Amino acid sequence: MRLPVIRPAPGLAAALAAALAAALVVAGCTSATGGSASTGAPGRPAITLAQARQVWDHYVAVSGAPAGETGNPDLPLSLETGPQRAYDAAAGSRLAPPAYTAPVFYLPEQSGYPRFFVVTVTSKPAGDHSSGAAAATSFDGAEVNPFGPQLMLFEQARAAAPWLLGSIAGLAAGETLPKLATDSAGYIPTVTPSAAGMLAKPAEVGALQAAVVDDGPASTATAAVADGQLTTGLYQGALSHAAGLTAPHGDVYQWELEGTSYPEFALRTAAGGALVCYAMALDTTVAVPGYINKADPVRSGPPIQVPVNVRRLLPPGQPAPLIDLRSEQLLSFAAVDPPSTGGKIQVIALGGGLASATAS
Repeated sequence: MRLPVIRPAPGLAAALAAALAAALVVAGCTSATGGSASTGAPGRPAITLAQARQVWDHYVAVSGAPAGETGNPDLPLSLETGPQRAYDAAAGSRLAPPAYTAPVFYLPEQSGYPRFFVVTVTSKPAGDHSSGAAAATSFDGAEVNPFGPQLMLFEQARAAAPWLLGSIAGLAAGETLPKLATDSAGYIPTVTPSAAGMLAKPAEVGALQAAVVDDGPASTATAAVADGQLTTGLYQGALSHAAGLTAPHGDVYQWELEGTSYPEFALRTAAGGALVCYAMALDTTVAVPGYINKADPVRSGPPIQVPVNVRRLLPPGQPAPLIDLRSEQLLSFAAVDPPSTGGKIQVIALGGGLASATAS
């Protein structure tokens, strides 16, 4: 008799994070080169406030225009790049664009390309300006307010290239932004992906988070990553099939949070750590054991139920899969990476959603 198997998929991120977490237990005892609320002489900005406002106003005007007025329903995609463009392209038809509160701009000091800046806003459904933000909703086990505080990151790939929206991440319920460091002109120092002085290098934050999402409280990465909705909460959500994917009797159910090729962006916090923005892919698979074990031939199993939100990404008329159903969510995160003097990584914001699916 075939028995159901429910387990997270083993991944390189988990192995890397286990080694990092072990090292971080020791590294946490060392001193950090901390930043502060003022870092002395001002640097040149990556973009001025006037330019950032112009980028923002153009994005709001074009993305909020009805497709009938522009004559091009795909025009908003021309304002996007990176994970945001990939996710929105997969999402297909757009929902009504939100109405935004007054934006707050976080402008980095100038560094190499790609350059970036961050806008924080609170959004509401279009036409609703009196009832307040909607209640938080469940997102794979996490509570995120779809019309609450959001971090919108804009990127410029190279000199003279346009500024495009790279990601949107909403703060999880109960989370707040950390205080950011500024120089004497008000610009925020950037932190490179390979920079030391934090609990982890910014480029390693995603791998540490992934180990906890994949393995839960048993992961050694919990030495460096705090429990929360976007770490152990996502693990519990995957374990309880919060996304609606379930395995028929005898089939295998797996999930894995893994890195992407999109760059990380980080701003120095006043405490000497970093606010890190990055993208990850959450892959989920339901399949017969032979598919997982690479058997030859692979024997089919009972029909796999396809959730409605996954079905829209499959070809029209796709029959119920008998071998495997795979889906991938492209997710944007923001995390607070503390200085190495103490504390744990706090993942505070999440955005994105389903980007692809296959079935056989």
